[in-house]
Amino acid sequence: MKRTELHVVVGAGVAGCLAAITRSRAGYAVVVLEKERARFAGTYPVCTQTSNIVSENHSGAEYPFDPQSARDCLDGRIVNDRFFPELIYSGKTYSRIIASQSMMTDGHDIVGQCRANMDVIRSHYAQRCQEDPANAVFGEPSAICREIPDVPGVLDVAAGFLTPQRGMNPVLVSTVLDWELRECGVDFREGSTVTTIDRRADGRYLVEYTSADGSAESLIADQVSLCAATAAFGMARKLNPALNFPRLFMALRGILYVDLPDGTDKNFTCLKLEDSYGGMLSPLNEHCAMIYHPPAAHIMNVVMNPETCEFPVEYRQYLTAGHPEMEERAERTLTRLRDFYPELARSEILGTYLKVAINTVSDSRIRRNIGVFGVQPGATMTVLPKWTMCVVNARTELRLALEHSVVNGNIEAGEVAELLAASIRSCWETSPAWADSVEACTDQARKHAINMRVPEVLALRFGNRADSITAGGSGSPDGNRDISE
Repeated sequence: MKRTELHVVVGAGVAGCLAAITRSRAGYAVVVLEKERARFAGTYPVCTQTSNIVSENHSGAEYPFDPQSARDCLDGRIVNDRFFPELIYSGKTYSRIIASQSMMTDGHDIVGQCRANMDVIRSHYAQRCQEDPANAVFGEPSAICREIPDVPGVLDVAAGFLTPQRGMNPVLVSTVLDWELRECGVDFREGSTVTTIDRRADGRYLVEYTSADGSAESLIADQVSLCAATAAFGMARKLNPALNFPRLFMALRGILYVDLPDGTDKNFTCLKLEDSYGGMLSPLNEHCAMIYHPPAAHIMNVVMNPETCEFPVEYRQYLTAGHPEMEERAERTLTRLRDFYPELARSEILGTYLKVAINTVSDSRIRRNIGVFGVQPGATMTVLPKWTMCVVNARTELRLALEHSVVNGNIEAGEVAELLAASIRSCWETSPAWADSVEACTDQARKHAINMRVPEVLALRFGNRADSITAGGSGSPDGNRDISE
């Protein structure tokens, strides 16, 4: 690089962290501006918002209604497997997709759709393996999906399928991202709220923000990356009023963490299709799981304001103070899913969380990757409806940044492919010392659970003990203590 560029990344969710890591690996000087502050000293507040309750690394099997999303998810899943260390998966290796007999009785051939989708996944995976043998992360294409004759203990089953979907433990993902940010030398500025971003006459960007101590600060950035979830839309529109977004639906949803007092050795995700949209059980370890039941979880669904790119004022209020129906909806979710999953018989709710889910259509059974927007030369915006697409989008985002540097004469065009490949290399080529110790790794992850305001029991992997972490302890939303002293 002829001149080291300064890049500012706004937001430290998974998209922002990956933008910062890959840009730093490419040779840029990177500053991350994150409005949240760490609740545990010595950690970065990463993935503290919507990312703190999203746990699925999809392979596309959950989209029998949407073959293109199935292909997109499989591509994302392959790249994620090659990028992230095994730690983040907490032992989960596959998913059970359960097709409901109720739908068949109502005349909807959900079994046929699932079978067709399995063929889509096998075919697309075979193509990717042919293109690059390193993509064969699931083994032979013919064996990655199979139908199972029954699903013991689960009601209303017409057919079951095993697929290579895995769960990503959000606490362990944050632990990995924190380490990689430090290894890359990223300048992480927590408690920093961006107030304005303006493009200067010289093509660079003036980024003004309020720092953690309340003072007004500014940076002159060669490039900016907007990764602040729903807030990024408004930032992008101010930089480029002519920017054309698709019609976007913004759903307010409730998702739960529950304990598993009887434990579980079922280290997989279950997804039931569909009996009033069915429900999901995703064990994070033997002691807790994430559960989701769309009829109870889907509180509101609105179209994003196309002019201001804002979502309703009541969303902001609910995300800050909670929704009046949260507790009732949470209890309804747990009660209903007990009909599907016997392991929830004695479970109790550890925490209820609200999130805003972004989609391009009103039907959540159909999903499109929204991807990366070129806002202005040197300014990008990454929207990540699903974690599955995080590395795919990071690669796209970095390519745009590198191409802009070529235009500015700071790198040669012939360097782009090499820098891109090197920057998307696997994490933990040299793993941290604590990664080899169960106790030390759990301790690191527990700090991030506290930052993320989720139950501390999420810090455990399958097979780890929970002697020092109580399932209903300080990680619950109302009981978190600050132990950073």
